[in-house]
Amino acid sequence: MGFSFCGLQFFERNGMLCAGAFGEPDCAIPVSDVRIAGEDIFSPSPAKQPFATDTLRLEAVRSETEQLVIVQRNALCRVTTRFEMLSGAVRVCADVENISSRDIVLENVSILNVSGFAFARRRNTYLYRFHNSHHCECQPRRLSFDDLGMFETRNRTFRRIGGFNAGSWSTKEELPQAIIEDAEHERFLFFQIESCGGWDWEVAEGCAGALYLSLSGGTFLRGGWKKNLAAGERYSSRSVALCLGTSLNGILQEMTRYRRSTAKFGAADADLPVIFNEYMYLSWDSPEEARTRALVPLVAACGADVYVIDCGWHDDVDEVKIYPYVGKWRESRLRFPHGVRAITDYIRSFGMKAGLWIEPEVVGTRSGEEYPEDAYIRTNGERVLVAGRYFLDYRHKEVRRRMGETISRMVEEYGAQYIKIDCNQDCGVGTEVASDCCGEGLEQTTQAFLHWLDGQRAKYPNVIFEGCSSGGMRSDWQSLRGSSVFSASDQVLYRKFPYIIGNIFSAALPEQTAFWSYPVVDGKYEPAEGRPSDDEVAVNMVNGMMGRMHLASDLRKLTPRQTELVKLGVAKAKALGSFRRTAVPYLPFGFAKFGDEKAAVGLTDGKRMLLGVWGLGTMQLDVPLPHAVFSCEVFYPAEDAVSVRAEGKTLHIRFERYSVAVLQIVFADLQAQP
Repeated sequence: MGFSFCGLQFFERNGMLCAGAFGEPDCAIPVSDVRIAGEDIFSPSPAKQPFATDTLRLEAVRSETEQLVIVQRNALCRVTTRFEMLSGAVRVCADVENISSRDIVLENVSILNVSGFAFARRRNTYLYRFHNSHHCECQPRRLSFDDLGMFETRNRTFRRIGGFNAGSWSTKEELPQAIIEDAEHERFLFFQIESCGGWDWEVAEGCAGALYLSLSGGTFLRGGWKKNLAAGERYSSRSVALCLGTSLNGILQEMTRYRRSTAKFGAADADLPVIFNEYMYLSWDSPEEARTRALVPLVAACGADVYVIDCGWHDDVDEVKIYPYVGKWRESRLRFPHGVRAITDYIRSFGMKAGLWIEPEVVGTRSGEEYPEDAYIRTNGERVLVAGRYFLDYRHKEVRRRMGETISRMVEEYGAQYIKIDCNQDCGVGTEVASDCCGEGLEQTTQAFLHWLDGQRAKYPNVIFEGCSSGGMRSDWQSLRGSSVFSASDQVLYRKFPYIIGNIFSAALPEQTAFWSYPVVDGKYEPAEGRPSDDEVAVNMVNGMMGRMHLASDLRKLTPRQTELVKLGVAKAKALGSFRRTAVPYLPFGFAKFGDEKAAVGLTDGKRMLLGVWGLGTMQLDVPLPHAVFSCEVFYPAEDAVSVRAEGKTLHIRFERYSVAVLQIVFADLQAQP
């Protein structure tokens, strides 16, 4: 038995249905698998997630044009794996049913197992791991399987390559995605795990030296996850997505189209407004009514559509560090003597929407707010406490009720039309309250929070809800697919932002990914030597322009010419709205790396390209393009900072100084097509 679906090849081996990525599977491993407590494990190393002795055997296959259902079973459970073809990628999830007469405990559900992707020598098979952390989000690094310790020994190895997360910051160390490249045959496999809590993936040897890829949600081994199933009960896994291709840019573009087809963005953000947020290099944690009133007219004149007051509009606490006091979410009359509604009305009087910040998953130890004990995230009999804040459990009706009232107050009483949802701490492994284990508690509480947030979006369809997690600490697709705008990073050094911008569209959509643009620094993180230079202003505007712009800093300190540069940058960013919603990424130099002397990222609809290029040290660049150039012009900022010459499929760019440019390119062989 053999068939294909969305590029995957399926073959029956000894009663098992196996999946291959670039041809026939070369490892006898079922397409999905389960680990059940107390059952024998086929592999001598229980660290490897698949390989139960009571292997799942094929029971049924149901196939349609864009859907495939595979049913497998053993003596204890039935696993139904659903494949759905979406815009060139395949989304997979698995349901596990206890068909025995006794209780069982799941220790892992391998949602998808794939082999047949490493026919090349391992020194020529590469893995791109997407390292991630605060201020250095989305940093892929390419190493061969040989360099990673997966040597070709012609003997069995227990070495695994993999990644995992346990905690509500789903991407605090690494993104739940990776790319496998067969360099000898120019083939690429790109996968992501769609889980805002626990996730786990591994590449290891299966049988006869063949490698497999296994994708899971939470696991008992590395996340403390387990799930008790009584007779007849079911468990539904998280989803994973996978696409195959013949080039790096090709698979990035396919995954972008897949994400766009599965995104759940509301209409409130359809025009992709430019957002001013007064946090960065302005108010930080201490907004003030007088300062906000002074900035609003200038921000409106620069063309911003939304003005956001970030952390500090709440709580009557006259301290710089207010985080342990959050939880009441009532206006601060110390900072806003005339009330928050007066200032949001003032913002609206200038034609902008008004925004407020909130961190709804925590309550400060000094807030005075108390919830029932089972409404907190708890481990080992105690509330989890991080940085002076407890974590709320959104399975609890009192949490949902109070926080729903908070959102209503922000919208209906304080006049917020834009709400920034932030999360600045990680709750850890999960909660033991009303859970089989902490790992299962993590899965349930993260899902409950997202469900609550979806309900708030539905209740207030005209409000834009931004997703943020201390920058990009929740850049998994399950979290991102509902956030029409999300903050990609809290990077405070504008010269380092290009290294993030050059990679982030491998994890999120161009129309949702927001970057800070702060042309005026105050010396807190960067030396402030009087006014910024024109080039510093231009670099900041381009940083924000390639995605969604989060304009910031004290714009009163700009010169008239610099103010015009900001106005032009905002206008150009707004003009890209419809293009950004359909464009896919193009990386001419591959992924960016901190310390590189150049960075570039393009957005293309196939006929034209917007290309952001940063000269970070190298003054002359030769930029490869996918098609011959018909025309090329500087889109922003001005022609005197850069000279460009097109030659076939190459752009020759020279920067006269440390600078940046956005180029608008029309391709020669496509410009005449409709």
